[in-house]
Amino acid sequence: MKQKETLNSTGLLKKTTIIGVLLWIFIQLILIYVFYDTPQRSDQGVYLKIAQDCFDCGEWYPMRKHIYDAFIWAPGLINFFICQLKIFGTLKLNMFFNLLMNIAILYEVWWLAKRFFSIRTAYISVLCYCILYSNSMIVLPAGTEIPFLFLALTSFCLCLSNKYWKLVVAGILFALANWIRPLTIIFLPVALFYMFLKKYNWKSYPVLLIPFFSIIILIGTQTQSKIGYYVFQSSTSGVNLIMTANDKAYGGVATSLMGDTTNTCYIRNAQAYTFAQKDSIWRQRAIKWIKENPGQFGKLYLMKLGGLYIEDSWPDRPILGGDGFIDKAAHNKVSKSSFISRIFSMGLKSLVYYVILFFFVYAIAKHIKELLSWKGFLLLILLLGTLSTCIFSVSPRYHYPFLFVIIIWAAYGIETSLSKINKS
Repeated sequence: MKQKETLNSTGLLKKTTIIGVLLWIFIQLILIYVFYDTPQRSDQGVYLKIAQDCFDCGEWYPMRKHIYDAFIWAPGLINFFICQLKIFGTLKLNMFFNLLMNIAILYEVWWLAKRFFSIRTAYISVLCYCILYSNSMIVLPAGTEIPFLFLALTSFCLCLSNKYWKLVVAGILFALANWIRPLTIIFLPVALFYMFLKKYNWKSYPVLLIPFFSIIILIGTQTQSKIGYYVFQSSTSGVNLIMTANDKAYGGVATSLMGDTTNTCYIRNAQAYTFAQKDSIWRQRAIKWIKENPGQFGKLYLMKLGGLYIEDSWPDRPILGGDGFIDKAAHNKVSKSSFISRIFSMGLKSLVYYVILFFFVYAIAKHIKELLSWKGFLLLILLLGTLSTCIFSVSPRYHYPFLFVIIIWAAYGIETSLSKINKS
């Protein structure tokens, strides 16, 4: 009798999930319709402008004119935009590409939850993913988040199957993901560790890594032949480090300090230096400051652990505005009333996110003995991602690549709670 009830509840959960996914897709289509012609702000707007400029010049990014830019950023994403312009003659279809990749990511979350947990946890994971404010709004900005996670997570899932052709594809996709955002260093080692624990044949490692390094070398050499610099990923490590390693640092993305002549973020006559030289200058200054202020850097690091996960309304800022708010607030450039209003708005949009965080913590506490089982394996991505990200300046949007792990474990916590209720 209990078995029949379980089957029935799972069937109901499946139907609810299907309805939820269809509604989620519909909501995203409505959002795309409403904001189809809205200009993009912040980094996303710059990506689009660079892509349009390169397309007009008949070149790929970066061009020689970009040598003296502050940095080379998201080259894979910008070249993806250029490719859209070449094929479709417009960038307005990017939101639809984001939607398709978002659906694919949702499937991969379901697949991972089913593989490492259970079918019920998988369905609950899908529902949790769909009701998050950020996972609907995220299709609108022309950002790195969805393309990177789609490529990286697809690669990771392919590595979980011990088949050579899948490992080859995974290696290629890992390299392309890294071309968009240099976070493959988090996903790839975890995938290799899985292969080691599962005792894959030694040939599996070169089958995965040779395509990975081959694509990276190809990207780097092609860029070098074009602009004279070996570039295979973003060159933003220096600027992201200096923004959190100076006397006025607060841990977040402090772009306002780049123009502060009294701060080490500022480079006099910066236009005379190449992106590589500026990156080197920032890194040297940041490392020097860290050595001289280890205690302060340590305090900032702990603050960033909280700041990384403090809210989840970030995807609407490139569309609705408000980018740079935290930076302004940290440097007392926002009125008290504006600060309170904005914090309330971000908190309201993040309510579901906070509930998911609660169930994530509950699941960890309740199943602490399972952390060293295969259920806990995915937490390595969350752990490595969080610890490495907090070395640099952080923003709430930087938690996105690891959010799927929190969602899956939160779903496990919700399933545990539901099981308790059914038993009682």
